[in-house]
Amino acid sequence: MSALPTTTQVSNDDFMKQLGHASQIIPALHRSSPSEEESAVLLEVLQKQFAHSDGIRGFFAVYLTSAESLTMEEVPSVLAEAVKGADTKVMVPLACMNVIMPMAMSSIHQDPELKECASKTADNGIKILRLLKGDSDVVSNCKAIYQVSSVKQRGAMTW
Repeated sequence: MSALPTTTQVSNDDFMKQLGHASQIIPALHRSSPSEEESAVLLEVLQKQFAHSDGIRGFFAVYLTSAESLTMEEVPSVLAEAVKGADTKVMVPLACMNVIMPMAMSSIHQDPELKECASKTADNGIKILRLLKGDSDVVSNCKAIYQVSSVKQRGAMTW
């Protein structure tokens, strides 16, 4: 696992560098049968990365569109544990955006391939958001999204 970024790097680096770190972490998440030690190291790196918004945003910008994640039915257990252990005040709004933004993009794309890609990204975002299901921050964020979309559908929102 020497290809992983250090905990210092994922703790301190800006968004752009977090994208590169994610590219190093994602293959390790999808290795078959990692040892307990490898899983522990990976969890520690993810926990440090998920301790701030640049880390979360950088990781999921890469993860949600990665070939590895697009073929997985379930979120790797180490990733699920790190997501569930993150500060929900930071993780939840970003997890919601990771569903909303690709959904919106899938609704405006004319090209069927781009529409499908955006839809798959939203599906991956939903897998992450489901990990946080039941948290009061998820409930309040989803209610707010619903209220905004309901107002617009009724025609009450004017531009």
